[in-house]
Amino acid sequence: MRRKKKHPEHVNMERWLVSYADFITLLFILFLILFSMSQVDNQKFQALMQSFRSQVQGAGASLVFDNPGSAPSPTSSEDSTGLQNKSGAYPMREESEKEIEKAKEVVVTERKKFEELKEQIQDYVDQKGIQQDVELKVDSKGLYLIMTGTILFDNGKADLTSGAKRIVNDVFDILSTIDNPVRIEGHTDNNPIRTAQFPSNWELSSARAVNLLRYLIEEYKMDPSRLSAAAYGEYHPIAENNTPANRAKNRRVEIVLLSKTLDEAN
Repeated sequence: MRRKKKHPEHVNMERWLVSYADFITLLFILFLILFSMSQVDNQKFQALMQSFRSQVQGAGASLVFDNPGSAPSPTSSEDSTGLQNKSGAYPMREESEKEIEKAKEVVVTERKKFEELKEQIQDYVDQKGIQQDVELKVDSKGLYLIMTGTILFDNGKADLTSGAKRIVNDVFDILSTIDNPVRIEGHTDNNPIRTAQFPSNWELSSARAVNLLRYLIEEYKMDPSRLSAAAYGEYHPIAENNTPANRAKNRRVEIVLLSKTLDEAN
């Protein structure tokens, strides 16, 4: 009997396509899920934030999701539409806009007060004839009163002169009409100093700032919690140290009436 000749089995060289197709399908599903998860429902998010703020502020409002992914239950500030109140506006958006407007008003009011104080001090400076030794400016940080030359201290010394104390008293009678924080900054020129009391300009600038601060606390009776001191030595000049006049400008104390809005932000 003649046996039938067996044909060799055909090897499927394209079986890898099945696995590859499965892999691509799974990868597509994965990215589809990730994409769907990334799409945040803005209304639900705003409602969640509004509820959280209400709870923190003790408003007593609540936010309830009946089922995962469901819309939030209306609170006392919402109607049946979910988020919008009777006026058709979003409560959180209205509140944010009000807070922004209020903050702007505070900044404008404070800036106006600084300008008024600047004018009052400038009138005092003009009456005393000390314009060459006093500079005033207002910026976003506050009101700057820059006293240069020897109006407060003798060269190489850190004790307030008797004339300086009278000026400080008069100036702070004006500045103390508002309770903003005050920073005293000491500066020197670049002439080196090496004494037993002041080994360098750092010590000199620091001593001048602290001595003025202590005078305000101990003799002027100013609230210490409003005061701070800083020392910069010779490293923050406002003029080149190339002439006696310019060096006198750099030997200065800056009294900064700080902005409350900036202080609270920090």
